[in-house]
Amino acid sequence: MHQLVCLANLESRNAHFIAEGLPQSQRLQKLNTLAVSQMTILLGASSGKRLDTNIISHS
Repeated sequence: MHQLVCLANLESRNAHFIAEGLPQSQRLQKLNTLAVSQMTILLGASSGKRLDTNIISHS
């Protein structure tokens, strides 16, 4: 699920970068940075939810 959210966001950003006229090499660098950042955030949010659920169920 997280990968699909990230992919959809990257496709949108890529279209925006193309419209701005960024060369492919710059787009790739920016999209890679965004992908790493988004996956870190999404996976961190998932871990946080699991932790909260475990804390609530063990209280």
